[in-house]
Amino acid sequence: MRPENVTDMNIAELIAHHGTDGSIKVKPFIMFRDDQGEIQSVTYEDFYHRSLEYGNMLFRFRQEQGEEVAERFHVGVFMQNIPEFFYILGGCAFTNSTLVGVNNAQVGKKLAFDINTIDIKVLFVDSVEQPGTGGTFLDTALQAKNRFGFSTLTENYIILATGKRETTNGSIAAVSEKLQHYASSRGEFKPVKLDESNAGVIIFTSGTTGVPKGIEVSWKKLIDVGVTAANILKYTANDVGYVCMPINHSNSLYLNIMPALLNGARLLIRRRFSVRNFIKDIEEVGATVWNCVGDPVQYLINYLSDTIGKDADYSHLPLRTVISTGTNAANRALFTKIFGLEIFKEVYGSTEAGAITAVDSETPEYSVGKLLKDVRVIHEETREECALAEIDDTGTILNLDRSAGEIVVSRKSLGASAFTGYYKLPEESAEKIWTVGGEDFYRLGDLGAIVEKNGTKYLIFLGRTGDWIRYKGENWAPIDGEKIITSFAGVTNAAIIGVPQSTGKEDDPMYILEVQNPRAFDCDAFYTFCCKNVPRYMMPRFIRLVTGLPMTETMKLRKTELKREFFFRSSALDANDDDIIYEIVHETLHEFTEKEYLAEIKKYTDPTNQATLTAFTRRTDLF
Repeated sequence: MRPENVTDMNIAELIAHHGTDGSIKVKPFIMFRDDQGEIQSVTYEDFYHRSLEYGNMLFRFRQEQGEEVAERFHVGVFMQNIPEFFYILGGCAFTNSTLVGVNNAQVGKKLAFDINTIDIKVLFVDSVEQPGTGGTFLDTALQAKNRFGFSTLTENYIILATGKRETTNGSIAAVSEKLQHYASSRGEFKPVKLDESNAGVIIFTSGTTGVPKGIEVSWKKLIDVGVTAANILKYTANDVGYVCMPINHSNSLYLNIMPALLNGARLLIRRRFSVRNFIKDIEEVGATVWNCVGDPVQYLINYLSDTIGKDADYSHLPLRTVISTGTNAANRALFTKIFGLEIFKEVYGSTEAGAITAVDSETPEYSVGKLLKDVRVIHEETREECALAEIDDTGTILNLDRSAGEIVVSRKSLGASAFTGYYKLPEESAEKIWTVGGEDFYRLGDLGAIVEKNGTKYLIFLGRTGDWIRYKGENWAPIDGEKIITSFAGVTNAAIIGVPQSTGKEDDPMYILEVQNPRAFDCDAFYTFCCKNVPRYMMPRFIRLVTGLPMTETMKLRKTELKREFFFRSSALDANDDDIIYEIVHETLHEFTEKEYLAEIKKYTDPTNQATLTAFTRRTDLF
């Protein structure tokens, strides 16, 4: 929903309206936990004034760097979920600047590459420890600068978003110092008229299929996607959003932050997702709406099952709906039962296009939702529209060869949410657009099919376009098998890849299972389960057991890493009980070690097969 009195406002006008309106300005907007774990809040009036303070600071930075207001000015944030993100976003809106959400899991050369590629002029950095690095976010940023260099960012514009001046690695000023330094000019600052067509934020792609790209999201699009999500969720001023997914990504920004801001509602932000604190957070602030991706739902279900048992019941909590991307039907149903939700809203789309489908009460379990936009499925080679899918009682597509293709969406139907391009990547941007029948369509990069039920069309997601597996004469999408194998007890997550064969032109299916203890996992029982539940053409040749699958910061699976690792073995890996591969030979499991790997790799004698494996793994050290 969107209140009538803010219709047609841009985001700068919206912040100013809420910050001065007598009935809204006193309401909390952002809630967060302080260092002692206590809930603190920032009212809409506070948010407005802090946005002006940050706007004044950014305006002075632009002047110091000789950047005219009409020119692009990129302001980076390298942080977890903290209130300062919102103040910087507001400051950007008041100065026609662009906020760049740097992936907060990035390090080293990749971090330097992202900062340099996007031409960041100011970087606000978190002061806390960056998980998995042993240092802070600031340490990581300075190490990247010292080792690889920043082309447009100088050290005096690297600023601590929280805490006090850092002198261990030179002298890095805290934002509180900068704000104080420019406080005397605050009265002179007048917000710049916002150009809604300008890039308001740049959001990096998750990098699941290659190098992350900077997606330009206009200020107008931010409003548009927020309105779409608010309508899907029936968001009102009485709702309380819970945000624990990274706020510099579209899942949080599109699906919870913008709907809350549009409606003058409240948000609780948590630095990062915590399965142990989820119930406590929801209970303390009375959260009604949670946005997420698929895996946190699975983690919560596992946690509640382990700690409470199968009868876990939190239906007394006010949580009324969840909006997710990537949660399967079984988990949606179970989570709905545990929390007594009105509905678990699954949406499908992308940062580039926003939500283009949404699950409703009539959606078949095998679908990712009813079409919200002009969505088509196009044959990748002929560019012709595919036939509607024919589905049997088990949810199996009977005419996969004629109904499966690449998912595209009409740019016209997207309106202000239409893809406008990747920053400084014109060729990659052009590749995402197909012209079909004289009309431009955005390519989602996913495989799918469309089914019609009772006059309504629904989308079936079949995986990424590069994920097809051909085995035993059948083409199939890994997601079909992944749905089955993740239901086996002890498997917390799973992926399937198809490794190009050493001879022939097909792929050998490889199951990668995330389990707690690979050496103790009963792989024989799992294989027996597969024999009973998985179609023969999907049966694995390899089963790999690991304690954790590689994920992006938004908890999407990095299949490119799994493909790079494929069935590679070494003496070091042979000694690692947290990473084990089994090969199925004549229906029997045998451990696959360096010895078997070297023998298998020698079988790739045909140059075409060698080239196929090299392209699949993106490795140059195999042959």
